[in-house]
Amino acid sequence: MNFKFSALVFAGLLAAYGCKPTGRVGKTQVRTLETVEVVASKADSSVPAARPRYNASATQINDLIHTKLDVRFDWAKQHLIGKATLKLKPYFYNTDSLRLDAKGFDINKVALLNNGKEQTLQFSYTDNANLRIKLDRTYSKNEEYTIYIEYVAKPNDLPKGGSAAITSDKGLYFINPLGEEGNKPRQIWTQGETEASSKWFPTIDRPNERCTQEIYITVENKYKTLSNGLLKTSTPNPDGTRTDYWVMDKPHTPYLFMMTVGEFALVKDEWKGMLLEYYVEPQFEAHAKAIYPYTAEMLTFFSDKFDYQYPWSKYSQIIVRDYVSGAMENTTAVIFGDFIQKTAREVADNPELNEGIVAHEMMHHWFGDLVTCESWSNLPLNESFANYSEYLWFEHKYGRDAADHHRMGEVAGYMRQANMQNDKHPLIYFGYNDKEDMFDSHSYNKGGTILHMLRQYLGDEAFFKSLSYYLKKNEYTSVEIHDLRLAFEDVTGQDLNWFFNQWFFAEGHPVLDIKRSYDANKKQLTVTVEQTQDLKTTPTYILPFYIDVYTSLDGAATRHKVELNSAKQSFTFNTEKPVWVAVDATRDLLCERKEYLETDEFIAQYKLGKTFLDRYTAINKLKDRQTQEKEAEAVIISALNDKFWAVRDAAIDALNKKSVKGDILEKLHNLAKLDPRPQVRMAALQKLAAVKDKSSVAIFQSVMKNDQSYSVIGTALEMLAEFDKDAALAAAKGVETETQPDLLLGVARVYATTGDKKYTDFYEKNYTKVNEFAAFSLFNAYADLLSATKDDNFAVSKLDFFKSIATNYKGEVWHRYGAASAIKRLRDYFRDNSGSNAAYQKFADAITELKKTETNKMLIKAFDKW
Repeated sequence: MNFKFSALVFAGLLAAYGCKPTGRVGKTQVRTLETVEVVASKADSSVPAARPRYNASATQINDLIHTKLDVRFDWAKQHLIGKATLKLKPYFYNTDSLRLDAKGFDINKVALLNNGKEQTLQFSYTDNANLRIKLDRTYSKNEEYTIYIEYVAKPNDLPKGGSAAITSDKGLYFINPLGEEGNKPRQIWTQGETEASSKWFPTIDRPNERCTQEIYITVENKYKTLSNGLLKTSTPNPDGTRTDYWVMDKPHTPYLFMMTVGEFALVKDEWKGMLLEYYVEPQFEAHAKAIYPYTAEMLTFFSDKFDYQYPWSKYSQIIVRDYVSGAMENTTAVIFGDFIQKTAREVADNPELNEGIVAHEMMHHWFGDLVTCESWSNLPLNESFANYSEYLWFEHKYGRDAADHHRMGEVAGYMRQANMQNDKHPLIYFGYNDKEDMFDSHSYNKGGTILHMLRQYLGDEAFFKSLSYYLKKNEYTSVEIHDLRLAFEDVTGQDLNWFFNQWFFAEGHPVLDIKRSYDANKKQLTVTVEQTQDLKTTPTYILPFYIDVYTSLDGAATRHKVELNSAKQSFTFNTEKPVWVAVDATRDLLCERKEYLETDEFIAQYKLGKTFLDRYTAINKLKDRQTQEKEAEAVIISALNDKFWAVRDAAIDALNKKSVKGDILEKLHNLAKLDPRPQVRMAALQKLAAVKDKSSVAIFQSVMKNDQSYSVIGTALEMLAEFDKDAALAAAKGVETETQPDLLLGVARVYATTGDKKYTDFYEKNYTKVNEFAAFSLFNAYADLLSATKDDNFAVSKLDFFKSIATNYKGEVWHRYGAASAIKRLRDYFRDNSGSNAAYQKFADAITELKKTETNKMLIKAFDKW
């Protein structure tokens, strides 16, 4: 599962635009020694503490061996008509009964199959969730039995559920079922994780269950189907329908079962003789391989890295509309949201997005599908590895700088949850309130960075050999965190409880206060590191790391391996006076670090640092020192030529506007036109606009004509408007009929500056063409246009338009949030300017009403802050 391209991005937006920090309710303290001990705090030692929440792995009474499904659909009612044949046996103890998860069904028949004959069985189904079946007799663990069920699944009749990570949990989704939405294809798709597969077929819907699978899917002939495993037959029926027969011959957990139905283009490829499939909407057929980049190369990379050949029968990838999360690692058949469905030209604007999510879901086919967490408390055994796959891929394909840049963003995501939202909990978290809570920046971001630290501590050979051993030892089974620890210990011979206890079973992270001093008489350097995190709730960490001491700018360093194992510790080295001391020289620790360096030390850090973070941090720190110290300015200017694009981007941002003349101005012109990264070209354009140099107008116009990046062209259009509004308006008019979001945003921002009412139609016609953050930006540009009209009544006349979108509870969440934020933006405008008090009140009342009626958890957080 990859939720960060929806929930995490949205969470970041809420943090920036007014998300109210929230803490997790009912959090329990977890500490471990050799085994896990859950300890409840006591307000009064004379009063027994309440038993802490503990979410155990599901007890296994019956073991599911095989599932056969036969399904067809009633599009008008949004029902699935199904037949399920389940082969089971008692897990260990004798039993005469069976409980199945079956949520929101009409149960029409329950029977025992024996030698082709049906024997009707008694059952109860009183809570619309648990199907309890009385077997014909008592079975032992060595006896198999087969149950046959006829049922109707009615997902829309179920209570609405979901979370920030997975916004709906009804399991089965009919998209545009009546064909009434002209801009949207008709589709059916499923989403099983966490326990929603049991909303479209009866099963034992727990992560520690697994079975083989076959499914017959009957659809109209115009539709393609996709499911797990291989398509064995496709049989036309007399009524114009077709039945596709899919077989999955290796066991996997029920939440990974999937199917999709729709009109897709299918592009086929192969890897080592195995079928690769890329499903897209027909208009994107020519771009399919760009949308799912490097699929074959990634399969080779991960297979080689873990010394474990990709274990499944095929690898298919498909994009669906209105998906409820980022992507899902259904075994052999990954589903993605349509945010990755772009032209090859659009993908090139931000290639890491598609590459990262493809790598993430592929990695799950080893960590999550082949070896599965036995409980949701152990979810990091799935998601931390998938998260780290992105680092591994970027490191392999583009080098350590690219991987560390990606990791920087992952750490920031975790820190946002831990600090801004005041939400810290153990990585392996038995005390969660809801299993959906586990899909957060701990299980993903923090877990990936912890694996990186373990890799750096053990070394590559030991780390990857241990993972190979772990996979081979636990293939096709479910696991808990100790299985991972024991695998590392078996391979390396080390006791790693200390590492797992502090990083997997405890909450928080180190906060390091780093100080340096040098005694010239003794020629001794002392580095003092103090752990300043709350040691009542967070461990005193054991932290192995390197300290590199540089005594000159020639690049040579003396490396010292140290271990911080107390709250405050000093390390002393005999050395000549250093020009820079790199603490955690490889920049691998997950921590907050507080340290003060002089300007010359930051200059040395940029010149000598071995990592992306060294150079990137140095440039950002020198930004505010360049006006007083010319050497700082010179380093920033030199960083315009840095080998990695994100450092060049930071250097452009840090550049003093007064420095932009002569050779530096020419350098920015060249970066704006020629830098290989769109982000750098955009930054250069924005800096050129900020310095108000009229010679840049020709650059903006050249970029609009020649650049291949839509986001760069959109930026150039905006920047042109700051110099020549008429030229910008003419250029905007020329592209306003485009459908590309970055171009539309450029037009929207140009029109917003005019205050001309004639442009309102543009926003109302085009908001459906943008999504995600672009939708938020377009609605806010519309609000800016309305405020710029200086016509209070006209602005109020558009309130119903925004309200209709903000309260369209079936609509796209970013559209709803964007429309609501536009209402807030106009409310604030009328409050803070000399506008009509009546206009202010109307927009304020609209916000109050939104707060009362909203049900989406992410939007509630935003609205509460407003």
